[in-house]
Amino acid sequence: MTTKTKHKPITVEQLNAEYAAPIADAAGLDASEYATTAEGLASLLLDTADGISPTDQTGVWLTEAAADLDAVARLGDTGAKTQDVLKRIDSALYNAKSDLES
Repeated sequence: MTTKTKHKPITVEQLNAEYAAPIADAAGLDASEYATTAEGLASLLLDTADGISPTDQTGVWLTEAAADLDAVARLGDTGAKTQDVLKRIDSALYNAKSDLES
């Protein structure tokens, strides 16, 4: 018998807590200058991406995550479809953070 494990929902607050400071630090930005909202994190990601070549995969992850965060800001961070978007954002930010820190 297979049991499904229920994953905790991802929130914008969690994404901010995990990724804002490391991404900002890697880009020479101050995370405290950005609101800890979906809009604030999206703004930080776009400002970080501005310093990266548009063809660099890290820049792509950042700009796509920022666009998804804008959608989450409009929809709220609850619901199954929104959780799918937040999982995609989490994955993109994980990859971007890893690249920026290396």
